[in-house]
Amino acid sequence: MNHDLDPVTPGPSGPTDSGARRPRRTPLKVVAAVAALLSLVLSACGSDGEAAEASGKVGLQFVFIKNVQFAGSYFADQNGYWKDEGLDVELMSGGPNLTVEPVVTSGKALVGIAHTAQAVQAINNGADLQIIGAGFQRNPFVLISQAANPIKTPEDLPGKKIGVQALDLPVFEAFLTANDIDKSTFTIVPLQSDPTPLVTGELDGIMGFYTNEPNFLRIKGVEPYNLLFDDFNYPLLEEVYIVKKSNLENAEMRKKIVSLMRGESKGWSDAVADPEKAADLAVNVYGKELKLDMEQQIMAMESEVDLVLTDNTKENGLFWMSDEAVSGTVNSLKVGGVDADTAMFTNEILEEVYADEEAS
Repeated sequence: MNHDLDPVTPGPSGPTDSGARRPRRTPLKVVAAVAALLSLVLSACGSDGEAAEASGKVGLQFVFIKNVQFAGSYFADQNGYWKDEGLDVELMSGGPNLTVEPVVTSGKALVGIAHTAQAVQAINNGADLQIIGAGFQRNPFVLISQAANPIKTPEDLPGKKIGVQALDLPVFEAFLTANDIDKSTFTIVPLQSDPTPLVTGELDGIMGFYTNEPNFLRIKGVEPYNLLFDDFNYPLLEEVYIVKKSNLENAEMRKKIVSLMRGESKGWSDAVADPEKAADLAVNVYGKELKLDMEQQIMAMESEVDLVLTDNTKENGLFWMSDEAVSGTVNSLKVGGVDADTAMFTNEILEEVYADEEAS
């Protein structure tokens, strides 16, 4: 997801970079180049992290800043779920200039929350990584229009003016390809992070993030219509949890991974049940220095629930990656030029998490 998308948070005079639940966007065509450099970084990461792994303290590396998008981890920490598991978990903030994969492969973090395309490319470049769960069960990218003049299907695009940020263009073009839409039939307009041109009617639609721009529009008094990419041939599991694959074969490290994910699951159960408390933890505790906006964070969390809770996760447990979702993700990544494989995804840790919960 934050494809590593820059967040857009409504502030006193418009969007700021202070904490909407929106990952920074890494265009799929750029991921390959980043991954090439990543392999060099991975080899440079040394034994310090491995020593930390072997101790009682472990790290959970976020892909972005400490806003409400990591609310489940805040609940797990606050409510002592990890302490009950015998873990001392350090919540490690991310951001636009941080790459999660090397932090995990170095052992500085036991588990990382990463963008799917970047994790896959790291694996393709030899990283010792495995994807063990997904926070977002639905693709969070949307095409946003005004509810008074909605764009309901990709076939409604001809003749329209659509704003797309430069870094999002490869994803948008892959979405068009998946739906057999000729981009010459409508106008793509360069967009900055501010969605105001949609409010003023300068644009008919903008590409954005489900938990971000639509809420900005609502705060501005404009009701949005969201065309989810997920509903139109572009499914994508996002906010994936990654671990060192070799740790899955180490009994001691595997036990810690299961314990961390068990606490994470319990924390996220609390978060989706209480968006206001989730926002409070982000604004007043874990992200206090970011000066996040409470109203926006509550709205972001309420939107996030739609991406986290699905029929699949209600039946199998949070983060569960169904065969259908994995297959859809692999196909969507390939449309965007990222060579993914279903073997990169496994539910084996979640199987242990939920088996243990049933037994207790």
